[in-house]
Amino acid sequence: MPVSSVPPNPSIKAAFLAWFIPGLGHIYQKRYGKGVLYFVCIVGLFVWGAILGEGKIVYWRWVNPMSRPDDFRLTYICQFFVGLPALPALIQGTLRYLDLSPILWGWMDVPSQNVINGMYARLGKVVDISVLYTQLAGLANVFAICDAYAGPAAASAGASKPATAAVAKEAKA
Repeated sequence: MPVSSVPPNPSIKAAFLAWFIPGLGHIYQKRYGKGVLYFVCIVGLFVWGAILGEGKIVYWRWVNPMSRPDDFRLTYICQFFVGLPALPALIQGTLRYLDLSPILWGWMDVPSQNVINGMYARLGKVVDISVLYTQLAGLANVFAICDAYAGPAAASAGASKPATAAVAKEAKA
């Protein structure tokens, strides 16, 4: 039986779609089950983390990390990879940096330090857990983006056995 291998077919468009809305790149590749699974898990984890943090834990500040390391928002870098759900924070941070008024009723705008301190006093460790959930959602989407970029592992459901299994079978014969 001839061995067929599936050539890699990297897709930048699928990777971008997977970043923009988690799972969309897989749906674009007609891998519907995987796309829905990624969307539900990643967006669900992100939304649950945002709810636990009362909607105030996803935000971005435009600051120089060398001159103001305490104000630099390193956690948003992970949250950013969730894509569209985290983009309002980048927009709000940019508007604040440009001294413009926030949009979307201030949703994902930079909270004051008093608000953050009040959350820690009221919620305790739940604030840290909510930040962790939103970061993990972004990092999980990095894996989904890589998977969408690489494309499916097999050409179709009826593809032949992998090359390693065929080689092992021939070696025994």
